[in-house]
Amino acid sequence: MMSKQDLLSLMKARHSGRSYDPTKAISQKEMDILIEAVRLTPSCFGDEPWRYVICNKQNNQSAWKKLFDCLDESNQKWAKDAQVLIISLSAKNFRKPDKGGNFWAKHDTGAANYALMLQATAIGLMAHQMGGFDKDKIIERFNVPDDFNVMSVIAVGYEEEGAEVKEKNRKPIEEIFFYDEWPAS
Repeated sequence: MMSKQDLLSLMKARHSGRSYDPTKAISQKEMDILIEAVRLTPSCFGDEPWRYVICNKQNNQSAWKKLFDCLDESNQKWAKDAQVLIISLSAKNFRKPDKGGNFWAKHDTGAANYALMLQATAIGLMAHQMGGFDKDKIIERFNVPDDFNVMSVIAVGYEEEGAEVKEKNRKPIEEIFFYDEWPAS
């Protein structure tokens, strides 16, 4: 069992660095651990609305490059050394047709992405989620069905030794948590 501080320590250690070691490959065993962390994430009605397209540079350079070319230039500058790029998608509708649109799918997919990022940190990898990409290119190049939203691209790899880690700058608690009601302005 984890100690009460283990999860908080892991959350504090997780960061979205930009310096990947281009020489260290990610094993399938490590990918399987990340996949399992996502699979165990809770979701509304247990619907698991997330889907992922994994492009591993070591296994398929062409697929990795195809996704890399969809990233904004600013993200390409640092993501070029990440061994794995992952497209994160969320379903627009519940699996059961009578349930209709899944309002919570984006929330659930975000939770699954965070589980992946925390698990990456726990096994010594770094995962950096980004929104700077050409969504239409991804939809076209990766045959994304109309009933899915492209949410993010996640770069995964080993952090370069000696990389600078920026301190997290977080808002004060009282700015984001309110007891009993929204504060009067």
